[in-house]
Amino acid sequence: MKNLKLFRAAGTGARWLIVACLTLFCCQSLCAQSQKNADHSCTVRILDDDGNPVSGAAVVVKGSNTGEISDAKGFVRFRNIPRNATLLVTYLGMDNREEPVNGRSAFDIRLSQGSLVMDELVVVGYGVQRKRDLSGAVAQVKGDLINEFANVSVAQALQGRVSGVQINQLNGQPGAAIQVRIRGANSIKGDNEPLWIINGFPGNINMINTSDIESVEILKDASATAIYGSRGANGVVIVTTKGAKEGKIRVSYDGSVGIQTLYKQMDVLSGDEYMTYLNEKARVNDQPAVFTPEQIAANVWNTNWQDEIFRSAVITNHAVDITGGGPTFKGSLGLSYFDQDGIVKKGGYERISIRTNLEYNISKYVTASANIIFSRSNHDQMNSQGGSRGTTVINSALTASPLATPHYDDGSWNDFQTQPTAGMNPVAYLHEVKNRRYANRLLANAALTVKPVDGLSIQVAANVQNSQARSDHTRSLAYPNYDGAASISFDEVVDITSNNIITYDKGFGRHHLNVMGGITYEQSVSKSVGTGTASGFLSDVVESYDLDAADVKGLPTSGYSDWRMLSFLGRINYNFDNRYLLTVNFRADGSSRYSKGNKWGYFPSAAVAWRISQEQFLRQADWLSDLKLRVGYGVTGSTAISPYSTQNTLESVNIVFDKTTTVGYAPKNTYLGDLRWETTGQWNVGLDLALLNNRIRLTADYYHKKTTNLLNDVEMPRSSGYTTALRNVGAIRNAGVELQLDTRIIDKAVKWDFGVNLSVNRSKVLSLSDDKDIFGSTVSNTIISDQLNLMRIGEPMYVFYGYVEEGYDDNGQLVYKDLDGVDGITPADKTIIGNPNPDCLLNFNTAVSYKGFTLSAFFQGSIGNDIYSLSMASAAYDYSSNANTLREVLYNHWTPEKPHAKYPNLRQDIALKMSDRFVYDGSYMRLKNLELSYNIPCSKSRVISKARVYVSAQNLWTITSYPFWDPDVNAKGGSTSLAQGIDASCYPGARTFTLGCRLVF
Repeated sequence: MKNLKLFRAAGTGARWLIVACLTLFCCQSLCAQSQKNADHSCTVRILDDDGNPVSGAAVVVKGSNTGEISDAKGFVRFRNIPRNATLLVTYLGMDNREEPVNGRSAFDIRLSQGSLVMDELVVVGYGVQRKRDLSGAVAQVKGDLINEFANVSVAQALQGRVSGVQINQLNGQPGAAIQVRIRGANSIKGDNEPLWIINGFPGNINMINTSDIESVEILKDASATAIYGSRGANGVVIVTTKGAKEGKIRVSYDGSVGIQTLYKQMDVLSGDEYMTYLNEKARVNDQPAVFTPEQIAANVWNTNWQDEIFRSAVITNHAVDITGGGPTFKGSLGLSYFDQDGIVKKGGYERISIRTNLEYNISKYVTASANIIFSRSNHDQMNSQGGSRGTTVINSALTASPLATPHYDDGSWNDFQTQPTAGMNPVAYLHEVKNRRYANRLLANAALTVKPVDGLSIQVAANVQNSQARSDHTRSLAYPNYDGAASISFDEVVDITSNNIITYDKGFGRHHLNVMGGITYEQSVSKSVGTGTASGFLSDVVESYDLDAADVKGLPTSGYSDWRMLSFLGRINYNFDNRYLLTVNFRADGSSRYSKGNKWGYFPSAAVAWRISQEQFLRQADWLSDLKLRVGYGVTGSTAISPYSTQNTLESVNIVFDKTTTVGYAPKNTYLGDLRWETTGQWNVGLDLALLNNRIRLTADYYHKKTTNLLNDVEMPRSSGYTTALRNVGAIRNAGVELQLDTRIIDKAVKWDFGVNLSVNRSKVLSLSDDKDIFGSTVSNTIISDQLNLMRIGEPMYVFYGYVEEGYDDNGQLVYKDLDGVDGITPADKTIIGNPNPDCLLNFNTAVSYKGFTLSAFFQGSIGNDIYSLSMASAAYDYSSNANTLREVLYNHWTPEKPHAKYPNLRQDIALKMSDRFVYDGSYMRLKNLELSYNIPCSKSRVISKARVYVSAQNLWTITSYPFWDPDVNAKGGSTSLAQGIDASCYPGARTFTLGCRLVF
């Protein structure tokens, strides 16, 4: 009180002086206290759930402007921060985390995927969306799964990873084509492959190394694909390569080496068994014995032709990625090398690729970016498949006589003229016939993005894709029965694309609106030149480099095509309160392939979603992380025709006048007018469910799509002068269910993840021109030839059509059912004998992790599909020649004592037809990949921030009843082929054992 009285007694000036002194004293005390509290330093390491360092996480001192980005080893270092500060850690795809410092100088912060797993960004057509905001059927596969083991292509790596996507190898040869179907096939004449988008533009996926992949998004329903209009009917696969990342320069290496081996050898006759077989066949056909008992007992010759052509082969993959930069400029450079030797000698596939991504912030509002990918491949091909006896390497190895040897005693190749065998010498073919294809591919695009105001983005982008390929085919003089032959073919495709996109993205309270509009233009020019086959060379030295040195010159060929498309597109995404979602798309495509009046196609779509989990009555349900119902409908299309199909065209023909050949022109095809776009309308109903902080995630979809205005060639009256003309002929339907379940069963020191996906698709032909069946191309081998696959109203697509067998007659000959009741077996007795479409696709994966060790397994399977095996027909039923055969034919063929044997009487006049005898259950379940990996601790290393080593086995075992090499085969398949589900002595797949490592420096 005394002090207060003295203060009051003092004058005004004195009072203000006292206040000033007290204020200065307090400020000095506070500053001293602040300095004392803000002198702390600490080192923090950011880790994920599995203990791996997280690079690029943002760590901020809460309540201040102080922040850092974690380095390649996950470390962040702070100096002069308060001892009681709180750190806020954020990283895309993981939960935010707050962690008090509490005076610690070094500690770890672990981030979990938890509730923010649904906030990851997903690439969609011409933009990105949060995964939780999707209203369509979109699946995402991360790059680490794509690159789990060495694959020649991204398509091969996707097999079994996503529900609703069926991927088949056409054969096991390195570099062979892969067939991809998303929710079934939609066209007879047109391409059924999905549209591949690479970094925003259509591209050739074969040029991409799997190690360059950041993520792959698969757009499956029309509400997601309609933005691609006439190219979206078959689904869209969007591939995003690794991009530039801000931060210190980081170098990563990914490498592996593996050994490939043959699954199994087919069980064919040995030398003595082969001689016994020929004698038995001679007896049945009333011919004298070929070999004496003494010759059989001696068994001097016994060549295993499978040993002669197959080998253990090496597969290697190496990739280096360099990335880094600052706020103004950042870039990424990737180099990769892939080399796969074939398990058949002399074959293989080699590819080197270079990728660069650059991004430059010209100003606060303007950004320039560029992506360039270049690849060069070298493919040593061979005639690896075909059902006819002894016409391919694989088939010849099964049918060649074990009594023959690859060489004569003088070292020359055995031409099989003196041995009782059939076909070619497969070893001679491998050494003396070369079929190489060299391809250079370039994909380059650049974009300029302007953001003049908040939420508005204007992007102008252009892309050039150039593919140049050369194929060289040569047969040396040493190859039996040839005087040398050579040919060359060239082809080039140039695609130019321009995307001009405007996007507006803005939030207004509980409303969020994203509007996109754009104009795109695409032009594709294809050229090809072929020399024809020249023959009669004096030397092999020139190979195919001097075709003029041949006695007989080849007949040259050439081709050219040019098509263009202009498109207008737009999309609206509306989100109210994170509960109600709306997506509306529209695209108009104008194509040069169609004639006046039908050049434009219009493709709208709409989808709505209701996030039920955000409703008031469920917000308190802690066990429910997300529950969303999706409904959508859209229209997509397919051009389905080649350029100039809507024009009356001519072709050159050779005509002889007065013993002189003259070149003239004649009509090639006629255009009947009014060709319309193939159009696919699709409904989709989906459910997204996440439980227990996203530990259990389920996605379920039902779809129903109908394709109308199918294009195909129809027969013309003879009086027209044409055999066929292109018309819109009918409609087909695909409907199905997709399920995807992912869960973390154990989430402690031991972590156990499990996932499964199931796909069911049912196709049906609804209508065809004049209700007439459509047949696939003729399928044949040496002993049978007929049209097999069929399109018929009311039936699934591609069903097998043939005769039904009903046992043997009294002589052991095959008997077929007389279905039409008329005497004799005629084509009218054919019926549907099989279905190559699977009842369902079933795949599952599991992984167990503990203290840096992870054991994972991936199973891939198909259930209920049939295979028509021309391989079995050729290997076990060719009794008209001296070809070798399967061992069981010798011991299980018809005799009077064995009337119910598996194989018929060994008569040369066997009446073999395209029947259900060769239809096999193609169901299988395969252990696609088994891997054991270890993350090596690198916290004490100054050079390596992350290291992972692994051993793995691919195609370790397969459960199947299919008797030939591989049930995952489709020899005659392709983007437009009706011949599906056929095995024609295909190149078998390989079992692979791999050792690899991944390092980050």
